[in-house]
Amino acid sequence: MTILRMLTLRNLLICCCASMLILISNKGYNIHQKITTITEADRLYVLKDLIEAESLYEKAQRNHSIHYKEGLISSRLQELAPITEINAKLRDIDQLAEKASDDKDFEQLTTVYRSLQDVRGIYMSGNNPYEPYYRQLSAKYDISGDFISYYQLFETRFIEQMQHNLDNNQFTDESFKWHLLAIPDIFFGDGKQKKSELYDKFTAYDNRKMARMAANGQFQALLDESDAMFRLYKSNNVQADWITDQSEALVRTFLENDADKESYAIFATHAKSYIDYVHTLSFKSSVETFINKQISTWMKTAKRNISKAEFEKALAIYNGIKEFKDTTLEIKDAQLAWNIHDPIRILQNGDSTRVFKLVSSGSKRYGALVYVVATDDQNIIYYGTLDSENNMKVLTNQDLQQGGLIEDISIESSLSTKDLPVILIKGDSSTRQALYTAIEVQSDTMVTLFQLNADGFQVDSSGMLIMMNPDSEEGAGQVAMFQRTGDSYQFVRVQQDFIDIAVEDLLSYPEEKVKFTTTIIQPGYSEAFAVMGNTYVKLTGTFNFYEGDVTLTGTLNGYEDTYVQDELLSIPVFNVENVE
Repeated sequence: MTILRMLTLRNLLICCCASMLILISNKGYNIHQKITTITEADRLYVLKDLIEAESLYEKAQRNHSIHYKEGLISSRLQELAPITEINAKLRDIDQLAEKASDDKDFEQLTTVYRSLQDVRGIYMSGNNPYEPYYRQLSAKYDISGDFISYYQLFETRFIEQMQHNLDNNQFTDESFKWHLLAIPDIFFGDGKQKKSELYDKFTAYDNRKMARMAANGQFQALLDESDAMFRLYKSNNVQADWITDQSEALVRTFLENDADKESYAIFATHAKSYIDYVHTLSFKSSVETFINKQISTWMKTAKRNISKAEFEKALAIYNGIKEFKDTTLEIKDAQLAWNIHDPIRILQNGDSTRVFKLVSSGSKRYGALVYVVATDDQNIIYYGTLDSENNMKVLTNQDLQQGGLIEDISIESSLSTKDLPVILIKGDSSTRQALYTAIEVQSDTMVTLFQLNADGFQVDSSGMLIMMNPDSEEGAGQVAMFQRTGDSYQFVRVQQDFIDIAVEDLLSYPEEKVKFTTTIIQPGYSEAFAVMGNTYVKLTGTFNFYEGDVTLTGTLNGYEDTYVQDELLSIPVFNVENVE
């Protein structure tokens, strides 16, 4: 051995020894720390300083350097578990609130605040024994102070956004309103102070915005925006009367100008829009009386024409002022009656030459006054609806192959819901009695739920789809059950004709087909003996029965006196139909 190799070996041994000493030192330090921590925790526990005691017991439990008083630690932590839970919840809430503020995520901050309210409701109920500890931990994290600071920052940002919109004449984003309303009342003092402060700001902001729209001649845009603002306020539990007050003043100026210029069509358009606006928002307006006086002369003229059977003239007048409430309804009533009488017009959409086949229709279901379903020569599925306002809607689905013969098409009520009809198409099949296709009509689309070749079809009371002998990998040759998952039906299981039981319960099911697992102790062909709890059961059937665990399906048919392991017993006889 060379001197170099000796030196290297010696250095290696030295390093190993040094490492061992470090590990031993660390181990000793950790042991000392654990013992000291437990001692201090015990002292604080005796002094009823449970919050600090819990913290030290938890710290000791994380120290695995020595197995020391583990039972005591576990017992104390279990006893102090509510404090541990309060501490963890408040720590998480404090961290999440800080993160929401840093990320400028107001929704998240509000969610975290609701979580705080939930926790506070539990421990500040007035009879919770841990209320003092909740108060101490809340003060430790300064929860209330932090939320005040965070909400004040957000309030400042939202007020700045409000002024920014006015300065730049950009009003697409007004989320600051709802964010301001979402700030809890307590951060304004109380609910009354909050309303007073915010409603004054909203009124000044909205009035300036609406006045600018009127000055630019944006009549309909003014009403639409007023309607949208009023509804948004209402959805946020604010009765924004300043919106309707300002809109009424601005609209009167528009209408007086229209009347002075004898601009009848424009007046009627403006009048109808405003009356619809008033009725939609359900408020009383003096402008409505003014409108009715101006429009009455034109309505009387149209009525005289109708009495003379001058229908074209009457229709010309009604069409000229069709934005006013009565004329549009009369035209729609005539068209509606026609479409109800001949639902295929919904699909023809004004083109009477379009041909459909296998037409099925109904009324007053699935959210429609009239609905119709049909196919064409290309096997495209059509679904059309008509509502009480004579609005038509047509959806199509092209999932069926061209050339296949469709035998029947209808709405399948057992698959449909109150609002979503399901179209069932029965077509010819080369492998089974029929090809079943189910298509659900959703709001703006038609989704194919399943398309299966099968010998039969039904839906049970729970909504389970039952297919007889489906042409699929699962359930072929059997009765297969499918359950809806999302927008499709997935195979669940084959319909069973037996009952799963424990072998010990066999005697409770005479002459019923059952399935159980047992242990064969005496094998054989066509008959064997197996364990049934503390006794035995005789197995019969054209099977080779092997010793050991086995799962059997069959029927209990009676009893037989026989010897089992040299003992004469009267035991049940089980006719086996299947062995697994």
